Amino acid sequence: MPFDKEVGYRVVDALKEVGARHGAGPGRVAIAWVLNRPAVSSVTIAGRTAEQLEDNIRAVDLRLSEDDVRPLDAASDPGVPYPPWMVLQLDAAEDRRSKILYPERYVGGGPSKDLRGAQWSPDVAP
Repeated sequence: MPFDKEVGYRVVDALKEVGARHGAGPGRVAIAWVLNRPAVSSVTIAGRTAEQLEDNIRAVDLRLSEDDVRPLDAASDPGVPYPPWMVLQLDAAEDRRSKILYPERYVGGGPSKDLRGAQWSPDVAP
């Protein structure tokens, strides 16, 4: 997946700024921020040292205020549309094949049929 390094640097700067207010490093703030997201049910953590692992675990106890979350969300907001290749794929969501490898196949709507209005039947495979 494409990655915008400038956005990454903005996020790290925001993580450091929020961490300074809490006496926490950017890693702990990042984990606390991700745990705060409503769609996130779990986070995988790791560390090269016992201290790093302990710091990551302590993210559970870090409570971020709205004033903390706002700059993190702003720094990481990818804007619209992002990423452009995903938006292109969503244009024909019923066709699960990637448009990245062969974009010319999708000029003019592509080879698939629009099945969004079709009734589903257990006898008919998708």
